[in-house]
Amino acid sequence: MEAVAYFNEAVQKLQSLYNEVEARELMFWVYEDVLLIKKAHLHFFAKELSFTEEFQLNAIVAQLLNGEPIQYIFGYAYFMDLVLKVNAHVLIPRPETEELVAMVVAYIKVRSEPNTLAVLDICTGSGCIALALKNQLPMLQVEALDVSQEALAVAQLNSKNLKLPITYIAASVLDQTGTTYLQQCQAQVWVSNPPYITEAEKSAMHPNVLQHEPHLALFVENEDALLFYRKISEAFIKNNSASALFFETSEYQGEALLNMAKVLGLKASLVKDMQGKERFLQLFKA
Repeated sequence: MEAVAYFNEAVQKLQSLYNEVEARELMFWVYEDVLLIKKAHLHFFAKELSFTEEFQLNAIVAQLLNGEPIQYIFGYAYFMDLVLKVNAHVLIPRPETEELVAMVVAYIKVRSEPNTLAVLDICTGSGCIALALKNQLPMLQVEALDVSQEALAVAQLNSKNLKLPITYIAASVLDQTGTTYLQQCQAQVWVSNPPYITEAEKSAMHPNVLQHEPHLALFVENEDALLFYRKISEAFIKNNSASALFFETSEYQGEALLNMAKVLGLKASLVKDMQGKERFLQLFKA
């Protein structure tokens, strides 16, 4: 089959799960990875697919139709200036999280002695936040914490591949060992993208997220949706070195998070993402 014709047929099939724009972008990624044909070049020349190429494409399209994220299929994801290994043990990095990193970088750069600062990334997953911070601010001391040994293995491999040294800690912010570590660490700036999606929100999620990404990193019980935010913030208050805490949040939790910060005696502000949604929380000690 001719490459453009196959592309168009695949886009039609994928519209059972994705809108047309998303389906086309997925197939552009597939063509670039498998056939080395860039998006801008596809319609400029005729190419007949070989049997092997068509076989490869059929297998990938079948996985996409099964709801598997393309990043897991190929084993990598883009995040800021980095290419990161990802698998089913870690969340796929999102564009909003790039905005969170940019916010932290901007905060650090206006400090009088940014090269002496240390940063702690809590619930690091693939290590995307920690690695992007280290990449942009090489003199920064960066630590990253996660409860999942499988996630930490991915993050450590990313550190090795990118030659970005990070100190990784295996601990849960919900148990005493993790809490003690948070209270005693020397990092002045904390950043976290913790689990914040309630069980009640599951029905509104895309099947490829719900069925394939790690629930441990996504969901929190309905009864205590702010559990991770509160635990981290309480440890932040008791830590003598920490001065700033940045969170990625749900757009639906802004008011509740501001009330939490007020009860804890922290100065707080919500920041909107590029889509105008309140997606980030900045906390400082009063």
